[in-house]
Amino acid sequence: MKENWILWPLGRQKYVKRCFLGMWLTMYLLLLGTLHLAANTYSQNSGVSLNMHNVSLREVVEKLQKVTDYTFLYKNDLLKTGDCLDVNVKDREIREVLDEILSPRGLAFEIDDKVIVIRQQNSAQQQVEEIRIQGKVVDEKRISLPGVTVLVKGTDLGVTTDEQGKFQLRLPKSSQEVVLVFSFVGMKKKEVSWKGEAELKVVMTVEAAEMEEVVVTGIFERKKEGFTGSANRMSGEEISKLTSGNVLNAIQMLDPGFRMGDNIMSGSNPNAIPEFNMRGQASMGDYSTDETIIMRGDIDTRPNQPLFVLDGIIDVGVTKIIDLDPAQIESITLLKDAAAMAIYGSQASNGVVVVETKAPMAGKLRVSYNGNYKVEYPDLTDYDLLNAAEKLELELRAGYYDPIGSDQAQVNRYNSYRWKLLEVLRGVDTYWLSQPLRTVFIHRHGLNLEGGNESLRYKLYAGLNHAPGIMKGTGIYGKSASLDIRYRHKGLLISNILYVDHTKSDRTSPYGSFDEYTLLNPYYRITNEDGQLKQYLEQSVVTDYISSAGMTVGNPMYDTQYHALDRNVSFEIREAFRAEYSPVSNLRLAMDFTLSKSVADMDIFKSGNHTDFISVNELDKKGSYAWTNSTSNSWELAFTASYNKVWNNKHVLSSYARYSINETKSHSAGALATGFPNDNMDEIFLGATVSHVTGDEGTSRAFGGVLTLSYVYAQRYAADFNIRMDASSQFGKNNRYAPFWSAGLRWNADKESFVKKLNLFDELVFRATYGITGTQGFSPYQALQMYTYSNSMRIYQSSDVIGTLLYGMGNPDLQWQTTNSFNAGIDFNLFKRILSGRFEYYDRLTKNTVLDYSLAPSVGFNNIKENIGNISNRGYEFTVRVMPYNSLERKMNFSLVINGSHNKNTIKKISNAMRIRNEQQLLEDPDNPNKLSRPLPRYEEGYSQSMIWAVRSLGIDPMSGREIFLNRAGERVSEWNAADMVPVGDTEPDLIGTVSLNFNWKGLSLSVASRYRFGGQYYNKTLVDKIENANLAYNVDKRAYTNRWLNPGDIAQYKAVTNAVNGSQTKASSRFVMDNNEFVLNTINLQYRFEQQQDQFLRKLGLSTAVIGFYLEDLVHWSTIKQERGITYPMARQISMSLNLTF
Repeated sequence: MKENWILWPLGRQKYVKRCFLGMWLTMYLLLLGTLHLAANTYSQNSGVSLNMHNVSLREVVEKLQKVTDYTFLYKNDLLKTGDCLDVNVKDREIREVLDEILSPRGLAFEIDDKVIVIRQQNSAQQQVEEIRIQGKVVDEKRISLPGVTVLVKGTDLGVTTDEQGKFQLRLPKSSQEVVLVFSFVGMKKKEVSWKGEAELKVVMTVEAAEMEEVVVTGIFERKKEGFTGSANRMSGEEISKLTSGNVLNAIQMLDPGFRMGDNIMSGSNPNAIPEFNMRGQASMGDYSTDETIIMRGDIDTRPNQPLFVLDGIIDVGVTKIIDLDPAQIESITLLKDAAAMAIYGSQASNGVVVVETKAPMAGKLRVSYNGNYKVEYPDLTDYDLLNAAEKLELELRAGYYDPIGSDQAQVNRYNSYRWKLLEVLRGVDTYWLSQPLRTVFIHRHGLNLEGGNESLRYKLYAGLNHAPGIMKGTGIYGKSASLDIRYRHKGLLISNILYVDHTKSDRTSPYGSFDEYTLLNPYYRITNEDGQLKQYLEQSVVTDYISSAGMTVGNPMYDTQYHALDRNVSFEIREAFRAEYSPVSNLRLAMDFTLSKSVADMDIFKSGNHTDFISVNELDKKGSYAWTNSTSNSWELAFTASYNKVWNNKHVLSSYARYSINETKSHSAGALATGFPNDNMDEIFLGATVSHVTGDEGTSRAFGGVLTLSYVYAQRYAADFNIRMDASSQFGKNNRYAPFWSAGLRWNADKESFVKKLNLFDELVFRATYGITGTQGFSPYQALQMYTYSNSMRIYQSSDVIGTLLYGMGNPDLQWQTTNSFNAGIDFNLFKRILSGRFEYYDRLTKNTVLDYSLAPSVGFNNIKENIGNISNRGYEFTVRVMPYNSLERKMNFSLVINGSHNKNTIKKISNAMRIRNEQQLLEDPDNPNKLSRPLPRYEEGYSQSMIWAVRSLGIDPMSGREIFLNRAGERVSEWNAADMVPVGDTEPDLIGTVSLNFNWKGLSLSVASRYRFGGQYYNKTLVDKIENANLAYNVDKRAYTNRWLNPGDIAQYKAVTNAVNGSQTKASSRFVMDNNEFVLNTINLQYRFEQQQDQFLRKLGLSTAVIGFYLEDLVHWSTIKQERGITYPMARQISMSLNLTF
């Protein structure tokens, strides 16, 4: 397909070349400026020029100190000469100038390197007395800190510590007090007065306040006191205490607004990508249900996911975040309102998750290792299936062996029953659920090498993740590496981070899907008399070309004898380059360039021996190999400027500006080949026939600019404003551009004098924001007409013209999906941090939701993108932390944290196209008789997207055994009618959140975290699929054996048993809607930190610190609903140990 360059008139190659030329030119200018500054140093032979009139001697000396690189030391009263002087010199040596102004006033001077000492003149020549200051600098762990800058306060005189953290300064003796300033990146700046000590011992501490005082947005760092938006930052330490693996689980525990969907279908499948959102669903779905499973390698089309930013790389895939080693994370920040998200404009309406990994630590080469060792085992507590005797009895009750039909048919039925009964009497009771499962050992390893000085720091990381799944033959096996280099010189900072990831994912088990095993009858044997796996567990008996007894059931374990493949292998490289320069103290300029490239191969292979091809007779059709290769390339170039101005110690003005351009290109090609007679022929080119080929490509381009202004008065009142303009090729030609903006106010009430007098609040902040953000990330050509050569190429012999067909309708009026967002919040901290927390209320209205709209077949096209409606999300979030005990002397504290959230989703407006689609949902599908057995997504104005639509039920009629319904008019009826479906519940809970306990004592810490859910309803599909609509020829839930209607007068919960293939064909009714309350004990973490100074055995092992931790995860799940969880892949429980060593 021809690329569509819409936004810029330049051709592609010229444009890209100019972008790269601009980037390298910027780097060259920054480097040239640095070299110029480094070379522009002052020497004694350089000339001094001054032109000053009627000034004091002190003013002249201070001016000399500014225009030269010298530091002046003197007694304060020496320069109080009482006279005024004029100085007019040009290109004079410093000695000549000093002689001219000091000698007439009885003063002399000595020059020692870059220090000039002024003293009283004496008749005899004096030697300059010298003092020597020496010492050692260490961190809180008593580890030496090389590269620390040590300066004499008020001067440029200083040194840096050596590899042992030692320093030595020689200074001319002066009556002035010597104050040394110690500074180091990531540490609190420290001032120490020298009082004649032989050796100074200086301990520097980590800048702990940095996390609290700065809000990281992924683009700008904003001072917290002037930030009006909603941002929740969680530390890497908090995350590592709550999870040993998937960091999304920890985010869900730490922030109530971040919600992950129930994994009812996918269970603990390591290859399944969970569904999640932040503050509700801002987009309408595609009528898919919660039974949709997105696997690694699939295209994730779910529209409500937030934007992920990793170390400045925007729009990182969620699988990268899932695969992150928790030990490498410095912090994660969630941006949830317009003021926080407006800087990302069209990408941010669903929220932003900003992930920062740990920066390199300066010092001598430091080697650290972190590992996690986990045992994971299946959790089948939600399954309660019939045993062999119960199952055979249920079949007998259902009439499978009734004497009906011809005499031969009756004999066949009897023999089928007799065979199964004998198996039961022999004790055959196969527990099929355990056959495809295993207990696995999962291990993750990470190795860090880091060091450097304050100017140049480096960090090299290598990681290995070996994570087999509990279903045999599944798992994820990854290797990763990163190199982080950061250089700082005066006002220049250059950083470059390179990531490399390789992941192999075995997506499905050669044993098949887990739900196959839940259906197998327990009276079947796995092997025959010879111990060989059976190909068929049961075969139907045919009489007069009609099955008269039994059924044909294949053995899913039979295929495990043959090689099969369902594997996705991906390789990804990401590069993040940043150059910052401060030409003046208040101005910072930056350039960012990020580049990502990924390649993935999907291979799905089954040989001709596989049971899928039992009924295939043609040899060239037996066996298949589907191969797909996908590549993606994206880059972004951004220029940023920030300016801060403070005046009168009350007014603070901060401004930020950013301009960015980006491009994303994707390409995929695939082929399906058939004809693989054996499982050794596992290469696609060995297939007998190429069935068909597929392919796709897409290019999206966008650019945007953002301007942010923030004003703070007296650290009490703050206001900020953000505006952004975006342009994208994804929308119609009439709607290429869209503006986004936000405004906010903040009141730091704890700074007010009347609040301080209360002596109650350590922090009390009120803030509010309003703004508009947008959404893109759709198909690159969604607004354009689409043409294809596939299956329609027509070559005309008389010319070189090739014919194509139009297969996609364009929509030039397709508009941006935008979200109007209001947020109000309170942050508080009382009683000297005993009680703290935050409360937020939000109101979000999403307009012009974009969705694929299906067209009538007569139009000739499948669908078209259209703006189909508006959606509202209103709710609140809260977090309360109580720390009743905190003793710094005993190094002990205890805290309780409770958070929660509530969201109300309402569809405000839908288009006529959506109304028609709602009606189509109510139609039965001959190919899927059970389509209406459960509530399907339905979008109606005034109702929630999460609403459960069903026909109201009064239960089972005791006399007839039939279900009694209420129609829309409230009348009792016995027939189910789709037109009578009304809202009968809402899956959105009234309150959802977490409760966690934390105890710390010296090196010991204990964390217990649990999740609760209160209110809301759920449609219990297990009661439908495994009881009433179950095919009783297969195994079912034990509730299908009890509480069934049998005779007139029975009070029963479920209909009578039937041997129909689709069971009772029960449709969606309120009888299966249940209140959904649950409590989950997610994590128990116990860890201890060993320090070298307290634990001498570490020194013998060559270690400075060691941290060992233990995790118990997914221990308890209590719910008011009894249902099967982990349908296609079972749930699991985990026990793990972590080990972190620093050498």
